[in-house]
Amino acid sequence: MSDWISEMEGLALGSRMRRFSDYLSSEIKAVYKAKGIDFNPRHFPVVSLICAHSSELLSIRELAEETGLTHSSISQTVTKLESIGFCTRETDPRDERAIIVRPTSEVLNFVENELTPIWQAIKQVTNDCLPDQSIGFWQTLEEAEEVMQGEPLSRKILKHLANSK
Repeated sequence: MSDWISEMEGLALGSRMRRFSDYLSSEIKAVYKAKGIDFNPRHFPVVSLICAHSSELLSIRELAEETGLTHSSISQTVTKLESIGFCTRETDPRDERAIIVRPTSEVLNFVENELTPIWQAIKQVTNDCLPDQSIGFWQTLEEAEEVMQGEPLSRKILKHLANSK
């Protein structure tokens, strides 16, 4: 049987990307489990960012902007991380309506001693797994993301439909 999602090209791009993302998440979870580390890969963007910028004031809004994730998603992740002792929240002195997220010493030590070597291995191996002809993969992905950030895709599709009548 053929791979229906692959055959659909742009029509199933979201499904194909989700399938690839699910595969990667599953494999990374298996690495953490094999190493005896309790860490959810979904927390990676927030944990890595707050730890890398631990001396800076990072609000939930800034975390969302920096990662490209939604404010809601970041807020939910921060709530979970706070419940397990990985971060604290405080009012932003620059804007009392905003919340600053700070890493705890526990997560800083955890990242330095346990996660950083794994993250370095993940980065190296995933880059090594890309086919030789995909040298421009990251640049191509970035360009595709930039195009999608321009005029909304829905508007482009609706224009196309209107012009094909």
